[in-house]
Amino acid sequence: MKHYGETIKELRVSRNLSQQELCKGIMSRSNLSRFENQEYVAGFDKVIQLLDSLGVEMDEFLYITNDYQISGYEKYYSQLIYAENRRNSVELTQTAAAIKLAAEKHPTRRFYELYLLSQMALLESNLSSELTIDQISSQMRPVLLDTENWLFADFRRLNNFLRIFNVEEAIFLYGRAVKEFEKYEEFPRENNIRIYLALNLGQLLVEHGQGEKAAFYYEEAKDYAGRKNKLFQKLTIEAALEKVTQTQIDHQYVKGFSELLTVLDEMGYEDTVSALKNYHN
Repeated sequence: MKHYGETIKELRVSRNLSQQELCKGIMSRSNLSRFENQEYVAGFDKVIQLLDSLGVEMDEFLYITNDYQISGYEKYYSQLIYAENRRNSVELTQTAAAIKLAAEKHPTRRFYELYLLSQMALLESNLSSELTIDQISSQMRPVLLDTENWLFADFRRLNNFLRIFNVEEAIFLYGRAVKEFEKYEEFPRENNIRIYLALNLGQLLVEHGQGEKAAFYYEEAKDYAGRKNKLFQKLTIEAALEKVTQTQIDHQYVKGFSELLTVLDEMGYEDTVSALKNYHN
């Protein structure tokens, strides 16, 4: 990973800006030069101002500083979700083992929770795990139930560990999360968490024989996905809705959905089709 000053210099040069032009109103030219040459640590507020002048967002800045790679945590998290969605036992076992090693190498709370998540994924796939669901639950329940002021990471945490709660607790936490989520409506990294939170709550309700309630949350997820123009997520929700209301859906719709999956498969979207079928079957 590069020094922040080195990345600032790289961005400045790419914009054909002199040091004097970039630092105007922010810091002295000599301090910028020292920062770019890793001889000075600029304050966070100064870095933000420099990035604003360069027209670069913090997420992109960190991505460039990390040599155009996502963080190790995000890499392992993506691999885990991918293996779980594909229901690939070998891939899931290998990913969980890699996450365990990474958590040992990076003994942070974030990596430890990823380890807990990987163990839960193994259990849900009926694979050998080092922990029981009760052990995972005992560590994550207090974290989520005692959270007062939610941050973005807390929404993701709830989405990941929603299944450790009973139905009543899950519904309560979902309602609280949606209310807290209002302050993140315009957050650039909003992504799909609110959509999947409603979808996962629906799945939990289905497993507890509460299909009618599940359909309500699926509809909430569908509405939010529509407002955010998330096509794949809408298809995922349609698959889940079809499963809980199939006796009420007209045959033509069912046929249309199946034909859509066939078309996607023929176009080479095998992984997308596989993921959609996981929600439907």
